[in-house]
Amino acid sequence: MNTIQDNLLLQMRKLNKAMLKAKDMENKSVIYFRKEVLEEAVVTLTEDPTASLVLFGVKNTCQISLELVKRLREEKGFLFHTVDKMSERGRAIDVDLINPLTGRVMTGSSSGGCVNILRGINDIAIATDGGGSVLAPAMSTGLFSIMGKGLGLKGTGSRTSTDHINFIPGIGVLSHDYDLCKKAIGILSNIKGMEWGSIENKKIRAAVPKEGSVLLPNGKDMRRQLDRVVNEISGAVEIVEKDFKNIGDRHHAISTCEELFNEDIDMIITLEGPIDLVGTGDSVLGLFGQTGRDIQNNSGKYLLKAANMIDSTAVTIPSDELGMGILIVGKKGIDHGKSAITLGDSIRKLFPKPDLFFRYFIEGYKQEDLGFFSLKGEDI
Repeated sequence: MNTIQDNLLLQMRKLNKAMLKAKDMENKSVIYFRKEVLEEAVVTLTEDPTASLVLFGVKNTCQISLELVKRLREEKGFLFHTVDKMSERGRAIDVDLINPLTGRVMTGSSSGGCVNILRGINDIAIATDGGGSVLAPAMSTGLFSIMGKGLGLKGTGSRTSTDHINFIPGIGVLSHDYDLCKKAIGILSNIKGMEWGSIENKKIRAAVPKEGSVLLPNGKDMRRQLDRVVNEISGAVEIVEKDFKNIGDRHHAISTCEELFNEDIDMIITLEGPIDLVGTGDSVLGLFGQTGRDIQNNSGKYLLKAANMIDSTAVTIPSDELGMGILIVGKKGIDHGKSAITLGDSIRKLFPKPDLFFRYFIEGYKQEDLGFFSLKGEDI
């Protein structure tokens, strides 16, 4: 076969597998899947046989406008495939779904979008974030995410959190590919040419927790776990160590971020998690005595619960530890958002994903790996 024929076969095989899996996950992580995507793929590949298909899902919420979905659909090769399940009432966990990576209850509320990416149904999910609903599910499943509230991407109406904070949801994207995250958020936010630029010569000041101020649920010091990141970026970014005590409390996390940004800090960097492994970060559980509060407080969720509420651009980069990731919180504004996204490019190189992650989850099993028996007598 020639290169064009190879690509056509590859793209249609990918689409076929994705549609079959979407059908299998209907009424689970998939609310609805568009059968029209097959015809749209044929049109796309007929016009350009070298095109790559990018399948995306949209969270099942009225907070995401049709105009935003339309922007992504109009990009060459981007196909609207599924409406993705969200946790009931936007809860921080989704008791209906299991995290395919960890085997634990799925983190919410953008739960279906992450599950559908790991299962090879989609490449991208568009979702909303109130108190970590994009950032936390991404970390829990080893995916990249960008929440674009600081770039002007926000929902259609205000909400009130379980701890009585009024907010407007931010809109973000999740993917197994950081370049796809950047491209999608650029399209959605109308960043001209989707050019993120360089952080060199920008005199960026980034705050990190000082040693001893945050102890993670796995018993490790947050600052020490950031050593590789700090060493990687310290040539381009001025690192400022600050006291991050009590940032597990969202009200305190918000005030901490606001104080730092008022001190001419451009961005804040933390390492968070393991998400919903040692504990389960859900306010419903926290209402039930000390046991519930202990479970909630050991969820590994810190500034990610506050990022949207301070109108930031926030980026998550999965680390090499299960359920953990780097969180970059950029100050409100397009320039700060661009810098946070560009900084994510430098940091992601520190944590390459094992090939097995893609073979097992994103690409899925080959048919011969599924273990089906044939109807031949000798196979029964």
